Amino acid sequence: MAKVKYRIREFKPSANQTGGHSVYAEAVIDNVITNKELSKKVEARTGMRAYEVQTALAAVAEIILEEAAENNRIQLEAEGGALVSIYPQCTGSVSDKDVLADPEKYGGATVATAEMLTADKIQWALGASIGRKFSKQFALNKQAQRVDYDESQQPAVPDSTDTGDQGGDTPGELNP
Repeated sequence: MAKVKYRIREFKPSANQTGGHSVYAEAVIDNVITNKELSKKVEARTGMRAYEVQTALAAVAEIILEEAAENNRIQLEAEGGALVSIYPQCTGSVSDKDVLADPEKYGGATVATAEMLTADKIQWALGASIGRKFSKQFALNKQAQRVDYDESQQPAVPDSTDTGDQGGDTPGELNP
């Protein structure tokens, strides 16, 4: 059974934050497995050459970006169904409060309308979800192990600067 580590974190909201004091569990990520490591593991299981697998993974990554840009959902499947689904997603809004705060920008309007939400106000990113069967299988085949909080063990966020991530993992003051 796989050992999955977690730690307990404490959230104390600052004066300008909403929400109350709480403690919560957080997964501890030990490593980031790259295409190179995945390729070696696939080579060991299949007899394919690691360099061939690495080339294929690089091509898959390019194709995923191309297909998402064409407004398609990419579904990676394994025996039993969908493993990972990758899709374009967007956020953006204009509220009545926004309109009232800057009436000149919105032509003196007092109510937000669909026409005010233009493409330049929308932020795009890739979203992903895990198939229920595989998520359930993971949950059933793991053994949880609590570890102490250590400031040096920040959650692994691969290439967070490339994803448009503009914030930390949790707002507020975190204490061990």
